[in-house]
Amino acid sequence: MPFRLINEAIVRDVAAVAQNSSRRRSLYTFHDKNDDPVHRMLTVRMEDSYLRPHKHSDPDKVEVFIVLQGKLAVIGFADDGRVSEHVVIEAGKSPWGVEIPPGMWHTTIALEPETAVYTVVEGPWDPKTHKHFAEWAPEESNREAGLALIGRIRQELMLY
Repeated sequence: MPFRLINEAIVRDVAAVAQNSSRRRSLYTFHDKNDDPVHRMLTVRMEDSYLRPHKHSDPDKVEVFIVLQGKLAVIGFADDGRVSEHVVIEAGKSPWGVEIPPGMWHTTIALEPETAVYTVVEGPWDPKTHKHFAEWAPEESNREAGLALIGRIRQELMLY
């Protein structure tokens, strides 16, 4: 099997899809099957993409984010929805990435357009158990409320 390159061409192609997506993000997978033990993905997110806070538990899974382009805020939450910690990762600067422990509520916010993130998460992928969404956070289908949540978090943490 040949190398699978993570390069500007893939980022550009994924970004073009993200710009036209109602979710304002797009995903390219490097793993071949949902039952692979390790999932590797390149995601490009726009600044107005809302990712509902969630955690990976039952089964416990570690998730890793490495920023290749742009700037990403990774937010951790307490069980009641209060921000417990955060880190800003900018391409080419330290820290280069972050590992989210199993069972931690979290989300990410793109702080620049076309933020490209390489993500690794333990498999297999089962849509019923992969993500447990926070009840205190709006569903992704409620885009207006999701963007309001992102706005409050950005203001609270002074992420401009």
